[in-house]
Amino acid sequence: MILLMLAVVMVAVVVFIIAEFAAYKTPDIKWQAHASRDGNLFAIHQWVKRLERDGKFNGTVVIADGSEIILHANAGFTDWRRDKTIGDRTSFNLASVSKHMTAFALLMLAYEKKLSRTDLIVRTLPELAHYRAVTIDHLLYHTSGIADYVRLLNGRYHAPQYLTPNGLISALSDVDLHFVPGEKERYSNSNYVLLAEIIARVSGMSFARFMGERVFGPLGMDDTAVVNLVENTMRLEDRAYGFRRKYIHAGRPIVHDLNYLDGVAGDSNIYASARDLVKWDASLRDGALLPADYYEQAYVAHRLNNGDISTENWWGTPLQSGLGWNVQDMPVVTTYGAWQGASNYYRRDLERDTVLVVLSNSGFFLRTASIGEKLADAVSKL
Repeated sequence: MILLMLAVVMVAVVVFIIAEFAAYKTPDIKWQAHASRDGNLFAIHQWVKRLERDGKFNGTVVIADGSEIILHANAGFTDWRRDKTIGDRTSFNLASVSKHMTAFALLMLAYEKKLSRTDLIVRTLPELAHYRAVTIDHLLYHTSGIADYVRLLNGRYHAPQYLTPNGLISALSDVDLHFVPGEKERYSNSNYVLLAEIIARVSGMSFARFMGERVFGPLGMDDTAVVNLVENTMRLEDRAYGFRRKYIHAGRPIVHDLNYLDGVAGDSNIYASARDLVKWDASLRDGALLPADYYEQAYVAHRLNNGDISTENWWGTPLQSGLGWNVQDMPVVTTYGAWQGASNYYRRDLERDTVLVVLSNSGFFLRTASIGEKLADAVSKL
């Protein structure tokens, strides 16, 4: 009986590994070294459509040269329940790609002398007095030692209740730091929810309103907004809803969208269209809202207390953190995001002024990241 059970388990493991590999694997782009740029852009477009036919991609891909979009390929549906197809203005949950925008808002307030990156967070969040050594910079670089609410509060909230910034602060009131601030890096979504709350308290308006009135509105990013279970829930006209397959990689699509943790933002829950992310890139290059030379601090790799560059290994790839950006490949910066059905990849070449956006609302994150890397290689050859 024991041998039979072991055999069943081994078969199940093998089947799972095969299914994972099949879900992750994507074909290579048929690149022609001597073809024209338009010819290779057509090949990329055909590759994206093949991924759609094979059930490997549901989302949008944009490639831009400066502010000129040279490829925009849409695949699949914004909402499987209504058979509504993705369009050029469809807004996707950016998940953790939101974080660099939250950091940008923080820099705006720092530039206006309304706060400093070296400020202790208790200055604005006195409820967290037991985190007396934590600074804004510690939050920005994930070196605070504060627990990640996604793990800390898993299963604690149930509909119709949901997590709010005040709820998070209350939950953290009796939770100790994991380590001395600045000693090491440990990714924690709590850091950026607290940053969003600091932005709200310093500015005197909600984080969603601040981002809308001070950032997205002035840039003409009409398809971008903070959307969660508290604010702007129905704000966007063409919003992509998250989905997944019922049996991980098989079965019918089922809703996998905002959940009981989504009464907060800053770490996630900024929605944007791919076209708006091209506008965003242009604003960072041109210094539309913040001088470009001031924003360059966002691309500087962070150092820990001992002077070492903070480095995180992601599936064997060393990542060095800037302010919401991976900066180890400068002048290329990247950021990834995954939450519920959303999985995203955003790449900017600061030297060549090229932009690559991959947004999915029904994505297997590792596959989306792989698609992004293959497209990045193609973009580098254009």
